[in-house]
Amino acid sequence: MSDLSNRVILTVAPTGSSTPAAKCPGLPVTPAEIAAETYECWKAGASVVHLHVRDDQGNASMEYEKFRESVALIREKCDIVINMTTAGGFGVPDDERILPLDLIPEMATMDAGSMNVKGDFVFHNSVAFLEKLGRRAQELGILPEIEVMDTGMVYTALRLIEQGYIKSPPHFQMVLGMENGMAATVENLVYMKNLLPPGATWSAFGVGKAHLTILMATLALGGHVRVGMEDNIYLDAGQKASSNVDFVERTRRIIELNNKRPATPEETRAMLGLRSRQACMDYALQFSARPDRCG
Repeated sequence: MSDLSNRVILTVAPTGSSTPAAKCPGLPVTPAEIAAETYECWKAGASVVHLHVRDDQGNASMEYEKFRESVALIREKCDIVINMTTAGGFGVPDDERILPLDLIPEMATMDAGSMNVKGDFVFHNSVAFLEKLGRRAQELGILPEIEVMDTGMVYTALRLIEQGYIKSPPHFQMVLGMENGMAATVENLVYMKNLLPPGATWSAFGVGKAHLTILMATLALGGHVRVGMEDNIYLDAGQKASSNVDFVERTRRIIELNNKRPATPEETRAMLGLRSRQACMDYALQFSARPDRCG
C-alpha cells in the first residue's frame, strides 16, 4: 500500500448515548436509521463508525440484538470500520457491556477510568472491568480504542498496557470538554498527546462548541479526528446540523485544506493493524456457532 502519512482517519459518532432525539430531529435511533446514516457518512468520507444503539423508547442501551441488527445492516451496505461502544446505557452489568464484542467488530471502546457526570451519577469503569474488557478484546482480536477524558485515565491506560491487558501499539481517543472532564483547550490537547507512549496512534475531539477548535488543533498535531451528533449537534452558533453527513462533509473539506486526505476503510485497517471486513464477518459467523461462546 502507498504512503499513508498524509491520511487522516475520520470517525463518525452518529448516535451516542445521551443526545436527546427530541432536540435533534436528524439523530438516527433505530438500527435501520443508524445503518442508513452510517452508509451516507461512509460515502462522504468517514472510514470508522463509533456505534451506539438505543432501545425502543430511544434511550441508551447495550441490548445485544440491537447491536446485532445494526452491525448486520451496516456490513451489508459498506466496508466501514465498526468501532463498538462498551458504554451505552447506565448501570449496565459488566458482562452485558462486553457481550456485543461477540459480533466481532474491528474495534471497541475502552473508557480508561470512572468520572463524575451529573448529580449522583458516576460513569463507572473499574480497573477490574477494564482488565476483563482488555482480556476479552485480545481473545477476539479486537483493537481497544482507549478513551481518555483526563490525564489520570492516560496513566491508567499506561499501566494496563504495561500489565499486558492492552497490546502495543495502542490507539487512544482523547475526549475533551465533557462536564467534569478535562477542558477542551489546545494546551490540554498538547499536554495529553505528549503523555502517549511511543508508537501510539491517536484521535481527538471536543464536545459541543469546542469541536472545531480541537479538530483544527488535532489535524495540526498529526492526529485523527471524530465528528458526529453524539458529540455536537451544531454546525455553527444557532445552526443545527440536519444530519451527521453535514459534519463529515465539512471535516473532509477541512482535512483537504490541510493538504491531507481522509483515509479509506482499507487504509484505516492498514494504519491500525485491523482485520479485513470479510475476515471479521467470517470469524463472527464461526464464533456464533461455538459451544464455548460466552453469550
